[in-house]
Amino acid sequence: MIAKRMNLIYVCTLLLVSTIVGAQSVSKLVPKDSTLLYINGEGTFLRLGKREGATFNLASTIQSGFQFNQLDSANSKSNTNRLSLNLVRISFTASGLSDKVSLGVINDFTGSSGLLEGWVGISVLNNHGKLTLGQRQTNTNNRLAMADERYASVMAQSIAGKSNDGIVYGGLMQNFVGSTREGGIFFETNFNLNKWRIYPSVSITTGKGQNFFVTQSAPGFKYGGRIDVMPLGDFKKNGAFVADDIYREPKPKLSIGVAGSYNVQANSPIGSDNGVIASIYKGGVATGANYRKLVADAIFKCNGFALVGEYINGTIAGKNLYTNAIGTKQLTTQIASSLYNTGSAFNVQGSYINTDGWAFNVRYAHITPENYIATSLVHNQTWFTGGINKYLSGNALKIGLNVNYIQDNNSVLLKKMLTGNLAIQLIF
Repeated sequence: MIAKRMNLIYVCTLLLVSTIVGAQSVSKLVPKDSTLLYINGEGTFLRLGKREGATFNLASTIQSGFQFNQLDSANSKSNTNRLSLNLVRISFTASGLSDKVSLGVINDFTGSSGLLEGWVGISVLNNHGKLTLGQRQTNTNNRLAMADERYASVMAQSIAGKSNDGIVYGGLMQNFVGSTREGGIFFETNFNLNKWRIYPSVSITTGKGQNFFVTQSAPGFKYGGRIDVMPLGDFKKNGAFVADDIYREPKPKLSIGVAGSYNVQANSPIGSDNGVIASIYKGGVATGANYRKLVADAIFKCNGFALVGEYINGTIAGKNLYTNAIGTKQLTTQIASSLYNTGSAFNVQGSYINTDGWAFNVRYAHITPENYIATSLVHNQTWFTGGINKYLSGNALKIGLNVNYIQDNNSVLLKKMLTGNLAIQLIF
């Protein structure tokens, strides 16, 4: 019922914003200073009106790739190859009234659900704050999970906003993030503290990942927040959330971030899906444990060099929880580790891009389960990645090759996987 009300509010707000932007566009028709501009790597921009005119941006992305996999399990090796469309997306954003109102829609054609993002936003606090309602990238994940997939330094298959096999973002995200989009209400602001730049944000979401526009299976919400501190000043564009220094910061830039979330009655292993877990009870009624995540990360950039470090910890909370309706089998951390992704992980990634657009990157990630047992969803894992990309035409065209080695040990069986990806991406 709550989700239906939120959807109704969202639709009404979207219609209101569209009416406002459309009305001022029609009233001004095509003013003398209207412009139509294509920017490499960012799409086409249409501006209507003068100082308070409306701005529209349309961008499309196509990324195709070839992947080679070799799996070594129980001393038996198997090879698989695949050709795939890694990314196929169309995004549309609009703003009006001196950027006081905005909306965005992203369609994804690689998954079962075509709508990846749909949101409306209102600027507050003299354009130093923004209130957003809808489905978008959440503010409570690690830094690279908050980045636009189009600018990921590692290119591989990504389906509906999820790294299909973990290669795009590594083991940290694969084990503790999953979906990068969530539906709900988001508030973000920014201000200066001497020469420091501060970006705080808070959110209340459904706690079901990319399921804002469908019926929710449980009433719990997810509460979260994040703060980013930039002691050396702001980055160019969205550079604090892009792994490579594609904009080549002329002076050293540093961003340090901390985020946390509390997902009430999470009914999926990492709180990013709808109705997966149905074996936890409280007072004889089906429920879910509360899923907590703590994130700390940092990024440094200067003259093409970039270094990213990330840490994440996932745990559960809740009292009087049982795995049977009659309340005789209590939920322990060992049992919980077979239902929820609990444990910790860290990720370190370094890269360098020269003035000719050649980028080189390496990444190391290690994952540690809370309980090192055979039934744990999180395994003891080590991930190594190395890659090379070539950026062309202002980042509109990218060609990349990466090689990944994953060692996975679930306390019973050691698995090793070697993966290579060759991909081409075009943004227009």
